[in-house]
Parts: sequence; C-alpha cells; structure tokens
Amino acid sequence: MRAIIPGLLVGALAAGDALAEACYVSARTSSDAIAEVAQEFCYEFTGMDEGAIDWSCNNEADDMLNTDQRTVASCAEAKLGSCEAALTQETLTNYRSGDDDRGEARPAVPNDAKVVTHYYQAGDLKQVRIDCESAGGTWRDR
Repeated sequence: MRAIIPGLLVGALAAGDALAEACYVSARTSSDAIAEVAQEFCYEFTGMDEGAIDWSCNNEADDMLNTDQRTVASCAEAKLGSCEAALTQETLTNYRSGDDDRGEARPAVPNDAKVVTHYYQAGDLKQVRIDCESAGGTWRDR
C-alpha cells in the first residue's frame, strides 16, 4: 500500500497546476526532538470560489518544520484517513490555523464552506484524529 501512495501523489502533482484546487503538503521537522504528527497530506476546500486554495497554499518559512506546499488538481484517493471541518477565515489563512499578515484581502468564506484534509503519512495517526475531532472536525478512516 505504501508503494502505491507515492505514485498516486506524483500523478496528482503532474496533473497540472492550471486547474489546481487542492494543496499537497509534505512536512518534516528540523529536529529529532519534535514529534511529527502529520508528514504528508493534501487539503481541499468545498463551497469556495475557484482559485481560493491558491490564497492559502504557499511555502511559509517555519523554524521548526521543513514544509513543501504545492497546488495540485485534486488530492489522491489513497489515504490513511480524512478530516472534514468548517472552513473559517482563520483556517483559510493557514491550514495549521496560524495568522497571516501578507496584507492581502482574504477571500470571503461562505457559512457552508469546508476544508477536507486527506492524510497519506502520519507519525501518530491517532493524535491526528484526536486533533481533528477536538477542533470540531469529523474524522473518516480511509
């Protein structure tokens, strides 16, 4: 199963950025002293205007994480699990719910908008699920 996942992700990345509506993220810590929770995942928005994902999918500098983010046409189907949660102005800014001071106007977020995060590799999948549900999200296995 693990051999299939990288192939699917490469296919999703090669699908072209022109119609990209999802964000693939690969993250690893800079230090062995920090436990990795989510290492490889993809998130997408539902109920948003086309192109809204581009606003949040960027390569921010983070001293503790080495992160590569890129827009993709869609998230790969093969996954360990998914979290679906309400999309807010805060989560639109950053999938980790951090604040942003780029000075750009954020896209409007409709009341029914959602963020769906698909996990492909996780250091502690049980903790990822706990974090999802603790934040008001709904967890789905595979």
